[in-house]
Amino acid sequence: MSTRTAAVAGAGIAGLAAAAVLARRGLEVEIYERTDNPREFGAGIYLKENSLPLLEEVGAYDEVAASGVRIRAVRIADERNEIIVTRNTERERLITVQRSVLHSALRAAAERAGAKLITGVNVAGARPDGTLLLDGRDPVQADLVVAADGVNSRVRDSLGLTRVNRTLPTGATRLLVPREEPDNVSTEYWAGSMRLGVAPCAPDLTYLFLIGPEKDRRAAAIPVDREYWSARLPHLSGVIARISDDVGVHHAHGYATCKAWASGRVALIGDAAHAQPPNFGQGAGLAIANARKLADFTAGGGDVPEMLGVWERYVRRGSRVVQGLTTAYDQAGTWDSFLPARARLFHQLSTFGPTARQWEYWWRGGVDAPAAWQAR
Repeated sequence: MSTRTAAVAGAGIAGLAAAAVLARRGLEVEIYERTDNPREFGAGIYLKENSLPLLEEVGAYDEVAASGVRIRAVRIADERNEIIVTRNTERERLITVQRSVLHSALRAAAERAGAKLITGVNVAGARPDGTLLLDGRDPVQADLVVAADGVNSRVRDSLGLTRVNRTLPTGATRLLVPREEPDNVSTEYWAGSMRLGVAPCAPDLTYLFLIGPEKDRRAAAIPVDREYWSARLPHLSGVIARISDDVGVHHAHGYATCKAWASGRVALIGDAAHAQPPNFGQGAGLAIANARKLADFTAGGGDVPEMLGVWERYVRRGSRVVQGLTTAYDQAGTWDSFLPARARLFHQLSTFGPTARQWEYWWRGGVDAPAAWQAR
């Protein structure tokens, strides 16, 4: 029996994760990327229990864990700088790392497993029969096509699978600063409709994310308007002073939903399927986890379209729940007329047993921490 083939559209984190695990499972994989030198923007990233098994399987985990930081606690502080939510993460794996490190490790893992990266090629769309359409080139035929081409996916649009693709009224600036934080703690600080997150992501670097309304030009400015942010968060003026003029990338938050995640031999993963605001740190996490499940259902044989239908039913509901919750959190961030009530609500959600357990479960991406790690 001939070896199955896979064509992956996009060499971002989602595409490389899919390519690495599919190639590791024995498929002949080609990755088509529009840029000549694929790389990652966005500074830092959170990796949780749902995404780490793929990194372990493809041999990327050790590099990522060695470069990153094992976060011991996650907190939210309100406008009074009072901690209203705190989560001890000692008994689970929560790693922050530079996005470039993760991207590089996944690319190396994919190429090590035999995947071929083809750059400088624009993907134009796909057909359900497994044809990947390329601008100015002959189409590519594969047993499986993986669309990991982002929130504005041309593959998704060409198949008529787009239900919603819009920009939310909020956005984020992400950057790295020299680390001065002694503890491996991630804290998000609220200031009305603005938020600033501080998370060590390397021995010498701290990841900052600055979130606010897109209509607030000073909040979204690049270079970062340090004076403006310091006035809103004076207790963080020392952190904000570490931001230099030559760092930071800003994006409005994208949001996408689909009529289906699979069509014939084509599967959508990552932002092409479930673009979402990054409040749960699960955009890439879900992409990685869903890529591994994609390999589970398609690499072992069976009819590909049938297996993709099973895969979609398995992963889509949980991913949509996470997308809905992180979007609701994003909307709650704009309730700057009800600050005391907002703080009380989130404190109660994080301490009341049933809601706290649900929040924990979906915050991890719909998985529980493995028992082996819970015991540590």
